[in-house]
Amino acid sequence: MLGVDASVELQVVAAEDSLLEAMVAGDTARVDALTADDVVFTAPGGATIGKAEDLAAYTSGTLRITEVTVVHRQVVAHAATGQTKMLAEVTVKDGDDVAEVTLEWVRHWELRGDSWLLVAATTALQRRAAPGV
Repeated sequence: MLGVDASVELQVVAAEDSLLEAMVAGDTARVDALTADDVVFTAPGGATIGKAEDLAAYTSGTLRITEVTVVHRQVVAHAATGQTKMLAEVTVKDGDDVAEVTLEWVRHWELRGDSWLLVAATTALQRRAAPGV
């Protein structure tokens, strides 16, 4: 869903898509390049981590996102800031366990120099309906 500042919103969408592709590919260099050094991530339980902890999770390979299907996305952007709110079906591998979950991501982006960087993100776990319900 694009609003008044469509060209800026398209740039934010491109950064978001690049981040999603990097997450699925386990491409830590690209995740690093798209993430501000002062980023703050808020997990579903409310815990916060920084860039180093986030990259360590990708580097270790213990926790891996193997698939992301965007169900719905809203984008708002003006000048040098943007926000994405996305509902996605995600397949996550945690050690030997594989789980399919529905996540809501809210991400805040800033244009720093000539690059859009992720500066804050909140993840919420959404409940799925039981099969047949």
